[in-house]
Amino acid sequence: MATLRKTPLVRKLEKMLTKRFPPPATVKLDDVDGIIGVITSDEFAGMETIDRQTLIGDVVESHLSKEERHQIQIIVAVTPDEGTGYLAGLD
Repeated sequence: MATLRKTPLVRKLEKMLTKRFPPPATVKLDDVDGIIGVITSDEFAGMETIDRQTLIGDVVESHLSKEERHQIQIIVAVTPDEGTGYLAGLD
């Protein structure tokens, strides 16, 4: 199983995303030469992929500097039913 790396930026990003997507949603992030992650939430049900990414992008843009945003590679938005298999190393 992968070891999650909790850099200061990962902790900051995790805190703001968890505030926006509170439990029972989950936010899993890792820093592997750039931040990757998965947000699993029922809120994404019925939403197009672009709308999900826009929602996450708006949160990120409003809370992080340009330099911080450049450290993010990808954050995938899935429903609990879709979540199986995305970035499996983050479980």
